Amino acid sequence: MPKDPACGTTPALSRRALLTALPATGAALTFSPAAAASEPDPLVPLYHEWLDARRTCRALAALPGNEDWDDPRAVAAEARETAAEKQMLTLKPTSFEGIGALAALAWVFVGPATLDPQEFAEQAQSFECRALMAIWKACTGQDGYPVT
Repeated sequence: MPKDPACGTTPALSRRALLTALPATGAALTFSPAAAASEPDPLVPLYHEWLDARRTCRALAALPGNEDWDDPRAVAAEARETAAEKQMLTLKPTSFEGIGALAALAWVFVGPATLDPQEFAEQAQSFECRALMAIWKACTGQDGYPVT
């Protein structure tokens, strides 16, 4: 089934792919509380690194002369973001917070592709977006859109 064109500009996450991935995500929830307490989720620090790199990229976007994103600080922040993203996709979450981090990452790829608040809210009603918001809320207890 084709992706709702109003949701994101990157390759589509089909309903089938999302539903296929959900059982694997659920399997991560079977972790032992004792094991989870002794070993922190490896995705959580990567998620925070990814968020920090994204914030830095946004802050540097407004720099005079950085219209082509070639300022060395912007290039370094983008490299940090990409590295954290790639690592997040290779690791298995061991906590609800780690699964929430993956939901936030997925939001960047399938979430609304507009800054207009009204259009954003409309696009956020697609199946993919609503599914990710439900996962985000279930894992983090936070209402609203995933933090990216």
